[in-house]
Formats: sequence, C-alpha cells, structure tokens
Amino acid sequence: MKKINFKVTIIGGGYAGISILDKLKNNQQLELTLIDKSQTHLLQTHLHKYLSNYYSKQDITFDHKKYCIQNNIKFICNDVTSIDYENNYVTTKESQINYYDYLVVAIGMTSFFPKQIKNVLEYTKDIKNINNLDYYKDKFQKMLESTSMNNNIVIVGGGVSGIQIACEYAYTINKKGFDSHKIQVTIIEGMDTLLPGLDPFLIKKAEERCKELNINVVNNYFASEILGDKVILSNNREISYDMLLFVIGASGNLIPTNTDSIKTNTRNQLIVDEYYRVTPYKNVFAIGDITEAQDTKTKTSQTPTAQSARMQAELAAQNILNDINNTTLITNNISNKGILIDLGGPNCAVGRLFNFNISGKLALWLKKLIYSLHNKKLR
Repeated sequence: MKKINFKVTIIGGGYAGISILDKLKNNQQLELTLIDKSQTHLLQTHLHKYLSNYYSKQDITFDHKKYCIQNNIKFICNDVTSIDYENNYVTTKESQINYYDYLVVAIGMTSFFPKQIKNVLEYTKDIKNINNLDYYKDKFQKMLESTSMNNNIVIVGGGVSGIQIACEYAYTINKKGFDSHKIQVTIIEGMDTLLPGLDPFLIKKAEERCKELNINVVNNYFASEILGDKVILSNNREISYDMLLFVIGASGNLIPTNTDSIKTNTRNQLIVDEYYRVTPYKNVFAIGDITEAQDTKTKTSQTPTAQSARMQAELAAQNILNDINNTTLITNNISNKGILIDLGGPNCAVGRLFNFNISGKLALWLKKLIYSLHNKKLR
C-alpha cells in the first residue's frame, strides 16, 4: 500500500482547478481533494454555443465526481465556509473539516451586477449558473418558435462574452430565415467601442460582424435602471426587451478567513507573490480568475481567461512539487499569448496570437482545438 505524504486540497473545480488536478493526479506522493459546491464543471468559454442550442448540456458540463473517481481524487460537493490559514484546514457548510498540507484556491469569480443600476438584481440572472443558462436557452427557443414579431434580446456588455452571445444568437436567427423584425439583438456597451481595451483589429472585425448580422449596437451610454420590460440608459433613452442578459464583468467571492493578512484588490481578487502563493502563507496558492497577477510581458494585470488559468495551474503545480522536494520555486513567467473570439457561424472567428492577426476558419479551428484539449482532461 502506497504511503501518502502530502495532502493537497483544491477549492474550485473550474478551469484552473481541473487544470492543476490534471498536472498533479499521477503523483504518488500526493493525496488530492477537490471541493466544489457544484456537482458539475461548467465550460464557460462556450456558454454562447449552449444558449443557442448548438451545443448540448453534455458538451459544456462534466461530472466532478466521475472525474475524481477515475483519477483517485477525493471529491467533496459542498460550499467552503471558512479557511483557517494558520492551522491548515478548511470548513464546509456541514461543518466538515478538511486538513491540508497545501491549499490551492481556485474559486473563480461571480458575475458582477453594479448596485448603482436600479433593480439590477431583480431583473437579471447570473449566466454562470447552469440553471440560469437553461432559462435563457429555453426562452430563446420559444422566441424562435413563436409567431409573434418584434421580439428584443438585449445584452448589456460588449466584451468578449457579450459579443460571442450576441453573434451566436443573431447568426441562429439569420440561419432560421428570420430578420430583425422577428428578433432584434441589441448590445449596450458603455464605452465608445465594442471589446473595450482590446486590439483595434479585434474591435474592427467584431463591429463588422455585428453589422453583417444586423445587431444593434449602442455605445457610450450605461444602463442606469432596469424595469420589467425595458432598460433605461444614462441619457434616459429606453430600450425595450423580451430577454435581458447582463455580461459586464465579474467580481471575486472570497471565502471568509480568520486573518486580515490576506491581500486583495478592489475586485475581491487575491493578490499573489511571484510564485502564485497567497502572502504570507507559503503553502497556499491561488490560481485562475480569483487571482491578481502580473503579465510578465505587458507589466499589467493578467486578463482573467482560460488560457491564463491553465498556465497558472501548471506553474503552481510545479511549485508545489518543487517545495515538497526542497528545490527552487519557479517565478511567474506567464504572459498572455493572445485571444480567440467566436463571432457566430461555421467560419466566423477572430483572434490575435503572438502578435499576429487571424480570422475565419483558422481562428475558429484553433478555438475548437483548445476546447477539445480541455475536454480530454475530463473524459
């Protein structure tokens, strides 16, 4: 019988959590535990494909318990209510205590709904919740099957997720032979362009695609109030809707702790050191969207993406093993390699990788390749 030397607990079974498990699962020195409040892993990079009914639930969700059984990992399906960093244990909702030698916090972030927008919580749903995805998916299908005209889908947020959802919806509408008189898709983005902050090539291609798909784009005005059938903008303009999606960012949902020494930023992300450790605890790592870390090339904060999560997971996994073996830890060497954006349709995608612009079939093929590689970890 093998001797277990080190207990490693991972909180969060999202992209980062699964990626670090994949790197550690075959190490005989480790006893791995995954704690997640959900039974399923949700592939958030392809939610737009599920919302349009192009992907099934099986394409974007994977069973945590099945994965853990296959890989000899202990799985606890529960909320973590507190972390005791001083005494090396976490407590779940049922007061179950789980001790660790190393802890990895990979809890991700939740959708951000600004409180200054009146009624925002009353009329919006978090699309990162699978039940809410089902709500939006079913509602869209009913719109397609209905005989009524002048339906309106409003998406607040013109970032990557908002663009992908809008283009996927609009492409599906067009493919069914409908036009904007049947269902009008509108994007509301408070900045002066779509994809604010991204490369001009990506912005140009996204704006061109929205025009091709007859997507109504409203720039420069923020949502200030939500009512049951309309969004009121900061210039008092009213935009009616039959279905409303908010995709304007995310915020960390930190786990309570018994110490005030943990450093966080204004988005409730954990600030880590150059080894991805949560200061001042040398046996606690944080990876994924919950983490604020520096992009070593741009010297700015890393963008919370699946790509960053995977690279952070690989580095943190190696540093856990290096620490166990008393060898030098690897410093942060992560820089974003680029981005790929699905613009709806079989050959419509755009990207910028290693400072090269790509679009069309190649961009879409690369996005599908990344999807399939991640799936292999879970099948």
